[in-house]
Amino acid sequence: MQRATKTDNKSVANKVFLRRKATERLSSLRVLDLFAGNNVLWRNFDKERYFGVELVPDKGINLNADAKQAIESLDLSAFNVIDCDCYGIPFEICRKLLESKQVKSGTVILYTAITNIFTQLPKECINTLEIGEMYRQAPSLFNANAITYFYDMLANLGVEEVRYYEVIDGYTKHYGYFTHHVRERSRTNKR
Repeated sequence: MQRATKTDNKSVANKVFLRRKATERLSSLRVLDLFAGNNVLWRNFDKERYFGVELVPDKGINLNADAKQAIESLDLSAFNVIDCDCYGIPFEICRKLLESKQVKSGTVILYTAITNIFTQLPKECINTLEIGEMYRQAPSLFNANAITYFYDMLANLGVEEVRYYEVIDGYTKHYGYFTHHVRERSRTNKR
């Protein structure tokens, strides 16, 4: 059986416009592109640094690795833009980025979230919501709300504002971004 690589290149111009909008206030761009593909989206940007990660070999000039593993081994503080243009919901990756002490405040995180009622929820989402047994019995009831769960997770981790546009064409697709702001951690006094 042949399987096609899942790509969503229908709206490259819109994705590039979104990246221009998301980064317009940054004086320089140090981009970590986690699903870099052929490096198309950042090709025409003036970048101080660009580092692409792509699981599929021979696509662009990239580190061939799983994005989840890459963010655990890279120095994320070296980047002020992190691009998660995946196919699906970047639930686990965004959670890891937001919980990382390496991601600096002010870092712009771009994402693509794509789903429909037949697209499985990410395992990380099922575990976070603690819905394993219910999900196995009626997955489509939960799949329809995947993007809502994604935004709830972002809010729970301190994201206050998200900008996105939506495309519906058999799938619900959100292309968006937010700026990471490191929350002040509460301190306890030891006596």
